[in-house]
Amino acid sequence: MPGADHHDLIGQSHRRSQSYGITVTDEPDFSSPTHGVLPDALEENRFLFQHAAPVMETLYDQIVNTHSMVLLTSARGLVLHSLGDMDFLERASQVALTPGMDWSEKSKGTNAIGTALSEEEALTVHGGQHYMNANKFLTCSASPIFDPYGQVIGALDVTGDHRSYHQHTLALVRMSAQMIENHMFADI
Repeated sequence: MPGADHHDLIGQSHRRSQSYGITVTDEPDFSSPTHGVLPDALEENRFLFQHAAPVMETLYDQIVNTHSMVLLTSARGLVLHSLGDMDFLERASQVALTPGMDWSEKSKGTNAIGTALSEEEALTVHGGQHYMNANKFLTCSASPIFDPYGQVIGALDVTGDHRSYHQHTLALVRMSAQMIENHMFADI
């Protein structure tokens, strides 16, 4: 299990979440951004998406039938693409974990996508570590993705039911993010 550093990181994220005005009892926000945001974000993140999509397929093949999903986000936490088991995609949609939704810390509080982007570090947010009660049924492992110039360009995440937590998921996500970075680097 994660050590003291991880515990401190989650605590700092919870304090940031509070400072953003989010409460633990907030309901999931289903209001989608203005029309055209997802197509514009996909166009803006075309380089990332074209290199991430094949890696996402491979990663999903490794976790298929585990009540999980793979997500790609922009550097701002906007979900660009997802692949997953149909049963879990339905549950995820109940907390607005779908393409076009903002999963930054400012929007959803402590969660693996938003916190990995804020900290620029791969991490897992499991069950009760999520800030909002609505998201505590999740276990999420995310890694930021860096472009060839060292800037965060997005995040790769595997999210599942907290009861299906597996300690190796973070290593798989981290390795897959590294593969995306290597593909991008080879393409410049």
